[in-house]
Amino acid sequence: MEKIYPYAVAKIKVKENHLLSNSNLEQLAQENSIERIVSILREKDYPFDSMERYEDYEIVLEKAEEALYKLIKEIMEEHNITQIFLNKNDYYNIKLILKANLQQKEYKNKLLGSGIFSKEEIESIMENKEYDRLNKTMRQAVEEAIKLYEKRKMPFIIDAVLDKACFSERKKLAEKLNNEFILKYIEKLIDITNIKTFFRIRKIYKESFLMEVSYIEGGNITLNTFMDNLTEEEQSLKYKFVGFSETIEQAIYHYDNLDKFCDNYIMNYMKEAKIKALTIEPIVSFIYAKQTEFKNLRIIFTGKLNNISNEKIKERLRESYV
Repeated sequence: MEKIYPYAVAKIKVKENHLLSNSNLEQLAQENSIERIVSILREKDYPFDSMERYEDYEIVLEKAEEALYKLIKEIMEEHNITQIFLNKNDYYNIKLILKANLQQKEYKNKLLGSGIFSKEEIESIMENKEYDRLNKTMRQAVEEAIKLYEKRKMPFIIDAVLDKACFSERKKLAEKLNNEFILKYIEKLIDITNIKTFFRIRKIYKESFLMEVSYIEGGNITLNTFMDNLTEEEQSLKYKFVGFSETIEQAIYHYDNLDKFCDNYIMNYMKEAKIKALTIEPIVSFIYAKQTEFKNLRIIFTGKLNNISNEKIKERLRESYV
């Protein structure tokens, strides 16, 4: 019998009423006044009173993300749930610092909060090369990424090696929770990440060895499927990936929005949790829904502050959970 979480799910269902819908997001994208956008978001419990300048919107989103994980930890016993979502921020920060240092670029204002490590901790570890403070999987991935980069001088390899390690950890955490919905989520996420890598190699790098280096195990699409289709004609690609035909077709014709289509694929899976009443699925889906909402708000604020057209901003928005 599945474990139930009546109190936690009840709290989450109340919070779902505050999620931004697709129409809400389109309204924000249409607004020409950032002041008006901030006013609308205050009504959705975003702490914009702490923001001194509109350019500081990232601080507000970090606080909102911290509040999200604080809530989940308060209402759930299984903290592995939050770790499944949090550790990807650590890996993102590690990748960012590694590539910035190797290419002598600035990174500090791009670090993400809400990881298992704080921004300050991960920066100290990476800058001082104190890799023994990382867990074994992270440490080995960092060392391998540096070694491969020194051979090939391709930042892409750093992303590839660390992404593989990240998903290895996430799948192990999902297996510990012993929940089919969460495990399928990670497997689908692995597949969709491999698909993104596949298209980037086809479009940009055109080197098959990168697919082998980058391929993440644990999904349902085999490495051979990717390798066999790297040079396949685009029109026949959508027939080669069972269960992903729509995403593949969208990627073929609208490659610039590949990340969006992949995110929407995962969101459509998360919406299956709506039919669940008291089990863990609505909680996991709410976390993903909020993460997607933060991503959409970053798209909106970045667009407004850089004078990107309303139509272009709307085109980049991800599907909402509600």
